[in-house]
Amino acid sequence: MGLEAVFFIGAFILLAALIYGVLRNHYRSRTERHVADSIVRKRYKNNET
Repeated sequence: MGLEAVFFIGAFILLAALIYGVLRNHYRSRTERHVADSIVRKRYKNNET
């Protein structure tokens, strides 16, 4: 019965991390979004040259 508890706790932690990641990505601030977009633009510009 101990092994089932470990799997249940692991699944719960994974689910909580997944929910946190989805909510964190969905509700990003304007500053975070701007910084991420500028990094992506710089990477694409460097890849073109």
